[in-house]
Amino acid sequence: MPLLTDEERLQFRVEPTPEVVQAARDTILQHELSIEAIEERVQALLGQVRDLRYDQAKHRAAIERCSGILTLARRLPAELLIKIFMHCVEDGWTPAPLVVSHVCSAWRKAALSPKAWSHVYVRCDDANVLDRTQFWLKMAAAADLHITFAASWRITQREINRLMALLSTRMAQWRSLRIETETTRHAESVLAQCRGLFPELRELSVKTSASTPDGSEVDGTSDLGGLSEIFNAKRAPRLATVSYVSVIIPAVPIFPVHIRHLDLRIQDSLNQRPLSTDAIISILEPLTELTTLTLSMPFIYIQPFVPEPDSTRVVSLPNLTSLTVYGPTDLNELLPHIHAPLLRRIHLRSLEDLGYRQQPVGPSLMRFLDLSSPPIELLDLHDIDLDPETFAACFAALPDLRELRLHESSISDSTIQLLNGPRGLCPRLRKLDLRWCGMLRGRTLVDLVRSRLVVEDLAGAVSDSIEEVGVINCAFVLEDDVLDLARMTVCRIVTRVEDDYCRSIGCCSNARYRTRLRLRHMDQLAGHHRDLRLVL
Repeated sequence: MPLLTDEERLQFRVEPTPEVVQAARDTILQHELSIEAIEERVQALLGQVRDLRYDQAKHRAAIERCSGILTLARRLPAELLIKIFMHCVEDGWTPAPLVVSHVCSAWRKAALSPKAWSHVYVRCDDANVLDRTQFWLKMAAAADLHITFAASWRITQREINRLMALLSTRMAQWRSLRIETETTRHAESVLAQCRGLFPELRELSVKTSASTPDGSEVDGTSDLGGLSEIFNAKRAPRLATVSYVSVIIPAVPIFPVHIRHLDLRIQDSLNQRPLSTDAIISILEPLTELTTLTLSMPFIYIQPFVPEPDSTRVVSLPNLTSLTVYGPTDLNELLPHIHAPLLRRIHLRSLEDLGYRQQPVGPSLMRFLDLSSPPIELLDLHDIDLDPETFAACFAALPDLRELRLHESSISDSTIQLLNGPRGLCPRLRKLDLRWCGMLRGRTLVDLVRSRLVVEDLAGAVSDSIEEVGVINCAFVLEDDVLDLARMTVCRIVTRVEDDYCRSIGCCSNARYRTRLRLRHMDQLAGHHRDLRLVL
């Protein structure tokens, strides 16, 4: 048998000789030295990598700084940034000035502007509300102030006095004041601290649920009657807008007589005081300077609406240009008791679904038109319907009408045909907005628009052309009708972006109709897109 080599002895675990053992130790030492040398090279290379990573990070930071300079947010003028921050606060994000100041130096500088701190929200239930209000007033400096004072039934009179004493030091800067309380008593306590002059105050809003801490309704004896004295023309000469929201209608006039805009909203309530035409007239009689008026009355009220027995009683609002009445159908019986010879916009909205032919509305509306002969340019009937004879009489009484809005109306083809030009009724009509008009055919609208393209006939009769037709959820307005309308005028099958009541309450969803129109007529739309004026 041949002798084994040293490697074979190690491999097969043969008893090594002393020479083999020494050779193995020498080999191990050499490998260890090699490993150490390699480790030194690795550490050197890792050091180089770290240096390169560091240099790379510096370049990336430089790129980010330069990119930050190029971004729109960094290039916005300070005035625009301040405006954006103010809108954030107005939308309810009250800590906006504090948060945005941590973004960058430019934003921090803009956030230091007193205008960004001009909206002061005083929530009495919050911790450290006094310190925070002091800080906010300090940052606002001499800017105009928009104060919101919110208090629950838990707040004490002492806390109200302390906070109002602090706010009262800046009364000369108040631009708007909003009071939101759960009880009328707390609202009175806040108003009692408003002593002095309000030279810059433009808007006043009072919202109270008029409930006691245990949730029961108050007896209605308190009507915040101090409003008219606290904010009279001498103390608040620029006050123009008042919003009042409660569950009871004031029994006596409480509003400053020099205001020009009033929004009176009464919410659902079980209070024993009835809603009545007499109460509304009494409130409005001193307000002869009003230009816009919004009346919103509840559907749920323990007492029925009380009409005015004296049909000759009339409140004169000689400067009124816009009237909105929203509530139960009976509320529209107020119309014959209003004299508004300059009225240009009227919005009538019903809370009730009485079906077609709501009889009380038509006679009330016509008596109002006969009494005032207003130059109405916009008529908006939302969930309020008229019979054909009343529609015809109404159109005949509105020669200056420029826009007609109907929501859930049974208006017929024959009624719309009364508007056909150039000798039709309402010769100045330019816009129609029709929604849920289930008896109206699209071809009738096409004929109307086409007839108005001829603005003058041989006898000299003149009518304006139709600039826009809106149709949403009208069952008999077909896709072909929409396309024909879009070739002659602007045809809109979506809600308006602005001034749209349906958008505010989330009704008139028309996604399905829009999708069907797009799918079935995509080729046709693509082939005629230059000729179509279709708002999707």
